[in-house]
Parts: sequence; structure tokens; C-alpha cells
Amino acid sequence: MARTMRKLTYFKTTVLLVFAFLVLQLGSCSSDTDTFNTPNTANTPPDVIPETTPEDSPEDTPDATPETPVVITEPEITEFRFSTADNDGLITDVIGTLDKDTKTIHVELNPYSVAIQELMPTIALSSGATVSPESKAVQDFSSEITYTVTAENGTTAMYTIVPSLSGNICKSNLQESGPITVSANNQRIENLYIKTSNQHGIEISNFSGVVITNCIIEYTGAYTGIKFANADNLTINNCSITYTNAPSSGPLPDATRNCIEGIESQNLVITNVKVKDGSTGISLNQCDDSVLTYIEGHNMRGPYPRGQFVQYDKCIGGLLENFSVINDRNIAWTEDNISIYKSAGQQIKKGLIVGNNSPTGVGVLFEDQNTEGARGGFGGLVEDVDFLEMGNGVVSSVEGSKNVTFTRIRAKQIICGDLGQNRGVPTSNSLIFAAFGTAEGTGANKIVDCIVYNSCNPTNIVWPEHNFELIDYRDDIDFEPRKPIELQFTCP
Repeated sequence: MARTMRKLTYFKTTVLLVFAFLVLQLGSCSSDTDTFNTPNTANTPPDVIPETTPEDSPEDTPDATPETPVVITEPEITEFRFSTADNDGLITDVIGTLDKDTKTIHVELNPYSVAIQELMPTIALSSGATVSPESKAVQDFSSEITYTVTAENGTTAMYTIVPSLSGNICKSNLQESGPITVSANNQRIENLYIKTSNQHGIEISNFSGVVITNCIIEYTGAYTGIKFANADNLTINNCSITYTNAPSSGPLPDATRNCIEGIESQNLVITNVKVKDGSTGISLNQCDDSVLTYIEGHNMRGPYPRGQFVQYDKCIGGLLENFSVINDRNIAWTEDNISIYKSAGQQIKKGLIVGNNSPTGVGVLFEDQNTEGARGGFGGLVEDVDFLEMGNGVVSSVEGSKNVTFTRIRAKQIICGDLGQNRGVPTSNSLIFAAFGTAEGTGANKIVDCIVYNSCNPTNIVWPEHNFELIDYRDDIDFEPRKPIELQFTCP
């Protein structure tokens, strides 16, 4: 198919701004005898010194300025930082998370990139305070360390620095634990190897600001690795979550065994997380403005309606960036790899999706943005994502969804025949870009600078074309796929 492009016109406008400066010289009709001496407010000749009366004596004249009260400043650490300028191996500054109530400061350190036994912190203090050990004194941060802050009046406060060791973690350097139920706002769960068969690995309900970091979670049974509800500002960082009792191939016994599942929780941050063999990797329902980065997925197991790597359900906005999911079609049981259902505004960027053996599922699906219960309006973005071994479709904006832009999508090794595990053949005849289910000419979707290489059905690339405002792709160039995300959860 020929490459079609919409040309853009650029306008250059030059605006000339003219500034006029008007200098006004103000003066009076002064005589030549006028001087610039200090005005004579006493109304006496300049050479006459007024007599001093007893009332004017300095001893009896009150001070013009009242005495400034002494303000006692509490002894506080206001910032704790490891600077790249002072510490070899740091790529960016590490800024501690300060809890003023408990006087603890949490810092995320990677012992495989920086010598944590010899780090130099920079410590900012409240006015007039001092600290011991001093700022910029080298210390061992392989375990907790206490700093004493002293105010000018001698009042002291103790601050505890709590290091969380990120990067390459493994079971042997974590503390073994059973399942955990969160019981307080801002609770931290860290450096744990959690195993469970009769409860969710970690469960959060109605608590905010929780941090889960440096954990390996292995779960089985009809449970979830991490399950949360009404858990605003949750952070999940540097964790591996695996369903451990999956069959050698095919679906799980039911669709409830997700690695991460959340509902009605805003401003989530999930980063450096590996999900494997769950019904779905990350399932979010009414979770607005989430940020998911550096997510690694393997073999989503379903069964229907699960089988997604990531699903947004009635969510407003959200970013998924720097990710990969690798599904062995002889093991996994997929549906849509990334499902955006009754949701809008999601941005899916910089990813790799390999393997889909669903006869009805596609790589990235925007669906039902105008149906009852949908939230966020219309639109979304898929940008810089590579697709391999797709069967039924690559990307879609369907059933009332519109204004979705597909930019620099690259697809090859599309499957036209049997999808594996007796699941049949693609029902769409291996379509690449889809935009059906919206009134003709109203979809306003865009295909921008995309590549479809060596498709098994070269006559079935875009359908229906009338719901794409711009169609811009090439089918005559090969490409090297993006590298998968490979997070390290095994010690060297």
C-alpha cells in the first residue's frame, strides 16, 4: 500500500514591538540660592541649635524600635540528599523521603551501582541548627543510621535514616514473610520475600501513601499478589510477583488470580516491577492518573475475561512507559495484551509486545469510550511500541472509541494460521489497524509514521479507512525490535 501523508503548513509571523521611553524631568522654579541641604524641620535658622529640654534627654526617650523577640527554631532536617557530585556511581541525585511525624528518612539505594558503605550525604537543616554526624561526612548506609540535630538553644531531635536496597535483589538477601495486611497510612513494606497460598500476598484497604519496595512475592490459590482498594498515592517499586502454581501451559483455573489488582485508587506509581503467570499482570479499575514504568511481563494466563498484561477499566488518564511482555503462545492464554476499556487519555509508550494467541484479542485495544459507565471522554496515544507474533490484530480503537493516535507503531511476524493450543485462527483475518463500531467519518483516529513489515495478509492492513483521519505507514522496510525489559531479581 502506498504511504499516505497529510502535509503540515507552517506559518511564520514576525511581530515588531516598539518601546517608547519618555523621560520626565520634574523640578520647581528654584532660585540660584536653593540648596540640597537636609530640610530644616525645626523652622529655625540653619546655624541655630535648638536647646535641649529635660524631656528630650536620651535617658528618658523611649526606643523607636521595640526589642525583637527571640524565636526558637525546632531542630529539624529539612532535606537529606546523596548528590552525584559527591558519590561515584550515582546517575541522579537520591533525595530522601522525609516523615516529619516519625523523624525517619527513607532513601532508595542500589548496592550494585554505588558503594553504600561509603556514601557522603548533604543535609539541610532548620535555621541555626547543627547535626552530628556532620553533613558531607562519609558514612556506611548498608543499615539504619541515626543523626542528632541540635537547635541554637540546645534542644535536640533524633532522625533515623532507613536505606532501602533496590536494584538486583534476590530471595537470599530478603527476610522471609507470610502475607501482609496493611494497617496504617504511609506504612512501608520492604525487603521481604513473601510466600502465600491462603491469602493475598499484600492487601491494602482504605489506607493511603503506602510504599511497597524491594519485595519478591510468590502466591498461589484463588488469590492476588497485591490487592488494593481506596489506596491513593500507593507506590510499588522494585518487586517481582509470580503466580507459582500455574500449569505447564494454558489458562489458570479461574480469572481472579491477578499479580496486581486495584480499584478506586488515585495517583499510583508502579515502577521496576515484574509480573509472571497471573490471570492478568496489572488490573486497574477506576484508578486515575497512574504511572507505570519499567514493567516486565511474562505469560499472562487468563482465562477470559482476563489474560491482559495491563488493563485499564473506567480509568481517567495514566502512563505506561518502558515496558515489555513476552507471551509464549504454547504456554500463555492471552486476550488483549493491553486493554483500555471504558477509559480515555491513556498514553502507552516505548514498549515491546510479543505473542498473542487469542482469536479475538489484539495488542492494544481502546474500547467503549462512549458507553454507560465510561470515564474520561475520548482519545489516547500509543507511541513507539513494537508488536511481534500478533494474530487477530495489532492496535484498535473500536465500539465508540475515537481520537486515538497510533504513532511509530511497528509490527511484523503477524500470524494468519493456527494460534496455538487449539484456540483457532484470527477472527479478523489478521487485521493490523482497526476502527470499527463508530459512525462513519467520526472516528478521527490517526496512524502516524508506522511500519508493517511482511504481513501475512498484506491486503488487510487498515479497516475501515473512513474512521482514520490520517493514514501514514510503510510496508517496505524491516526493523530490529526493541529490547525487552529485563529486571534483575537474581543475585550475581
